[in-house]
Amino acid sequence: MEELTILTRQEPGIAELYNFDEIKAYLDQRLDAYRNLVYSKDSLKTAKADKAQLNKLKKALDTRRKEIKAIYMEPYLRIEAQIKELTAMIDEPLAAIDGFVKDMEAEEKRQKRELIRDWYRKEAAPLGELWEKVFEAPGFVDAKWLNKSCKAAEWQQAVREKIARAAADIQTIQNTAGAHTTAVLTKYLDGMDLAAATAFKRELEVTAEVAETEVTTVEDEDRTVGYKVLKVSGTQRQMEQLLEQLELMGMDCDVLEDGMPQPMRELMKPDFDSFVAFDIETSGTFGAASGDMPAEITEIGASKVIDGKVVEWKDWFCNPGRKIVPRIARLTHITDDMVADAPSVEEVIREFAAFVGDLPLVGHNIKSSDLHYINRALKRAGVAMDNGFFDTYLYAKTLKDRYGWENVKLEYLSQVFGVEQPEAHRAYCDAEANVGVYFKLKELD
Repeated sequence: MEELTILTRQEPGIAELYNFDEIKAYLDQRLDAYRNLVYSKDSLKTAKADKAQLNKLKKALDTRRKEIKAIYMEPYLRIEAQIKELTAMIDEPLAAIDGFVKDMEAEEKRQKRELIRDWYRKEAAPLGELWEKVFEAPGFVDAKWLNKSCKAAEWQQAVREKIARAAADIQTIQNTAGAHTTAVLTKYLDGMDLAAATAFKRELEVTAEVAETEVTTVEDEDRTVGYKVLKVSGTQRQMEQLLEQLELMGMDCDVLEDGMPQPMRELMKPDFDSFVAFDIETSGTFGAASGDMPAEITEIGASKVIDGKVVEWKDWFCNPGRKIVPRIARLTHITDDMVADAPSVEEVIREFAAFVGDLPLVGHNIKSSDLHYINRALKRAGVAMDNGFFDTYLYAKTLKDRYGWENVKLEYLSQVFGVEQPEAHRAYCDAEANVGVYFKLKELD
């Protein structure tokens, strides 16, 4: 670089090298001698000398860069220091005013919080004695409610919704936590999170397996001491939660009458020979009361019957998007690993609908169970099915006393009719057995 001088130009908004192209051409010519060099072990000394020379050249350029930067930055740094001195003069009164404004805004928010609290108190009857603890719980009061822009109608609606949700969560905990109720409620009020409270409840229990063993023990018929007949009215979701809770408690629930609306038309007589018999398996659930997700389909098995003969059958695994309850895994032998790479429930339900076409559906106890999961999956997938359906379970119940059957479960009827069912509680096997049971019931009719 001793042969060249870097010439620069400085004007407002402009900083450039006058002779950039000249320097670039000079370097290109000088570096050409190094580009095709091949060093050997004997030329190590030469290589080190060349390295030192190139580093010297590079350093000369960088040194000049720093010199130019210092020259060009000096006016700016002087102005920057002056402006900082001026802004510091403004900061003193600004800080005092800013502190006053923040104090007033905090007071306004405190007053609005009290306004919300007073209104909330009048609406909080569903929370009983816990109303105050719920309001003071972290996360109950949304920070945006305290803003001036948040209208009364907006925060009042949000408060109502939170009260309703908290009341339902507290009732769930009180109904299910038993001896741990106080501790679980305290955990719930830490963050208004039912799932976290439920997980905490499980930690307080010895193990989930112990709880399942207790539930299974309750299912023993020898422990049954009586029954009640109730007529329960509610929404579809409320009915789902009720059935999940009964299942979780291990209670034997027999649906005597189903008045819930059905998207599909029920067929009352086995007077047809072409249909699709199907069955599903699900993940099971610990129940909404325990904060668990709803059960989802893990398998659909279907047999297509045309003019009395099985012409095609299908079996689909589905990824339920949740863990399979251990008790259900032991019953169905379907594990999380088996469905991990399976398509989603929505994908499978579309294939199932295409497989069924316009044929009637036949299944065992599908009216109060399987069809609920099928219809829910159809809705999520944006698919409609208005096929008729025939429930062999409900029909068999009308014949139970006449033929002296002990029960009308699919396994029992398969044995009575001599229908093979090699792997009960697997959808494809139950669907195949249901074909035989259907035609046996048709013969009796």
